[in-house]
Amino acid sequence: MKKRDFIFILMSLLVLSSCDDYFEPDYTGGITEERLYDNMNALRMGLSTVYNVVQSRDYELSELLFGECVSDDAWTHQDVASGQIPDVLNFTFDTQNSYILSRYQTNYLGINKANQVIRSAKNVLFKDNGGTKKEIREVCGQAKVLRALFYFNLVKTFGGVSIQPEQQELTKLIVPRSTVEETYAYIEKDLRESLLLLHKGRYQATETGQIGIGGGLGLLMKVLLYQASPGTDIPQKIKDQKWKEALEIGRYFIEGKDISINSLLKFDERYTDESWEELTERLFIDPIYTKESIMAGSDVVNLHRLDAFDNIFRLAGEFSIESLIEINHFDFAGLASSINESYDLMNCYIHQNESGATVSPVATKDLYNTMANDPRLMYTITGRIYNEYFTQEGTISLKSHDAAEGYLFIKYFLFPSEGSEAGRNYRLMRYAEALLIYAEILLENNEPKKAIDYVNLVRARARKLIDPSNPNAKYNPVKSTNFKDVSYAPYDIARAAILKEKRIEMAGESDRWFEVCRLGQAYERQQYLYRNLPNESSGKVRQRGKFFKKGINELYPIPYKEVFISNGVIKQNFGY
Repeated sequence: MKKRDFIFILMSLLVLSSCDDYFEPDYTGGITEERLYDNMNALRMGLSTVYNVVQSRDYELSELLFGECVSDDAWTHQDVASGQIPDVLNFTFDTQNSYILSRYQTNYLGINKANQVIRSAKNVLFKDNGGTKKEIREVCGQAKVLRALFYFNLVKTFGGVSIQPEQQELTKLIVPRSTVEETYAYIEKDLRESLLLLHKGRYQATETGQIGIGGGLGLLMKVLLYQASPGTDIPQKIKDQKWKEALEIGRYFIEGKDISINSLLKFDERYTDESWEELTERLFIDPIYTKESIMAGSDVVNLHRLDAFDNIFRLAGEFSIESLIEINHFDFAGLASSINESYDLMNCYIHQNESGATVSPVATKDLYNTMANDPRLMYTITGRIYNEYFTQEGTISLKSHDAAEGYLFIKYFLFPSEGSEAGRNYRLMRYAEALLIYAEILLENNEPKKAIDYVNLVRARARKLIDPSNPNAKYNPVKSTNFKDVSYAPYDIARAAILKEKRIEMAGESDRWFEVCRLGQAYERQQYLYRNLPNESSGKVRQRGKFFKKGINELYPIPYKEVFISNGVIKQNFGY
C-alpha cells in the first residue's frame, strides 16, 4: 500500500487499539439504542473498524486455510503434523477446533461492527457536523457489502446461520439459525440495496481501498451463482430462478444494459412490508427517484477492465482497474509499531520465511499439470528451478520446496525493489473472476457462444504474456502455438472449459475449496487427493482425503462453544 494513506490508517489503528470496548457489542445485556456514531467523522471511523476485520490476520489466515489449503489445489507442510490446523486439513477436527471457532467469531465480529455503522447512520443527519446524504449513503453501502461478505463466508462454511438484527433486543440476544435459503436472501438484499448507495465510480488517490459499485455488483453475481449451483442446499426451483436473476445483473454490469430500480431490488416481489417512501428514507435515497427509475448501464460497464496479468499482483498493480474488492495493507516497519498488516498471510503464501508461517500451502502437481501449457503458469506456480524473470534482481531463496511435489504459489512473490511483504494488499475479488462467473451464467441461460467469448476474452489477456511486444515474454516457456482460444462446443464441454479457465485464473487466491463445494465435487476431489498422496521428505505419510465424509464435511460444524452457550437454541450441523 502507498505511504500516502499512512496517516489516516495509523490514526484509525490508534483509535482501535484504545477503544475496543467502545466498538464491541456487549452480549451480557449492554446493547442499547445509544448513538455510537453521531457525526460523519465518527461514522467513517466506524466503517474503518469494519474494514479492519478484513485486514486482520485472523480473517485472511482463515480465508487461506479454509479456501485454499484444504482444497485439491494445495498440499501443506502441516498435512503430516499434529494439531488443530492439521485436523482442519485432514477433516479429523472436532466441534471445539479453535480455527473453526475463529472463522465463525471473526466473521460475526465484522457483522456486528457493520451493524453498528448501519444503525447509527440515521443519527448523523441531525447533527451540525453531519454529512451529506451522498456521504452517508456511500458509507452505508460499503458497510452493507462488507456485512454481506461476512455472511457469505459463514453460509459457505457452516450453512444457514443466525442473522443478527441491526437493532438488538435485549430479550433476543441468542438468535436461532436461519436456513441456507433465508441466509442467502439476507445477503442478497444487502447487496442489492448497496447498489443504490455505493460510489458510482472507482475511488482514486487517497480514497483507494473503499468498495465502489463494481465490488457490490461482482459480489452479487457471485452470491447468485452460488445459490444456483448444485452443491447449495436450496430448492431447485429457486436455483433456476437465480440463474435468470444473475443474467440480469451480469447484463447490467458486464454488458452495460439499463435496469430499473424495481428490477434491481426486486421491490414489488420482496418488499411487501415496506413502502417505497419508507425505503427511500431508510437508505437516504434522493426523493426524485421512484422504483421505476432507470439505472444506466453506461455508468458501470466501463468502470473495470482486465489489467496485464503480469502486473496485477505486483506493487504497481495495487488498486488496478481490475480490482473489484482490494484490501489495504501497510508496512509499519521502522515506525515503532508492532503492527504489520499482511505479514503472516503473505509469509504463508510466498515461503520467503517459512519459519514464521502458520500454514504453508504448496501447489499440487494436478494444478501444475492443468496449467502446463498456459502462460499464466509462470506467474502462479514455480518449481525448484526459478525462472529468470524472478531472479533478474538477484538471487532468491524460497522455502518449502521439500514439501509434497515441490511446487510453490508465487502470485504474491516479492521482488527486492518492492519492499516487505507486510505492505502487500489482498486482492479479494477481480474483474476477471466476474467475467468467468458471467460466462457460466450465460451458459446456464442457453447462450453458449457468448459464454465462450468471455472465456476467450480472459484468455486473450493471458496470451499477451507471450506476445513479442511484452518485455517479459522472453522469460515465458509457453509458446503461442500451444495456447489457443476455446472453441464453441456442446454444453458439457463448454462448462468444463469455463470451470477449467476459472481454476487456472484464480489459482492460489483462496477460493478453490468453496468452488468445488458449490459444484458438488468436494468428495470427488478429496478422493482424488487420497489416491495421489505425495511422499514427504520427513518420511511421514499424508492422509489427506482419507477421512472426508460425503454429505457431512462439505460444511463445518457450528463451534461447540456457540451451541453450548445458546442452550441448544443454535442447532448443530448434521453428522457432528
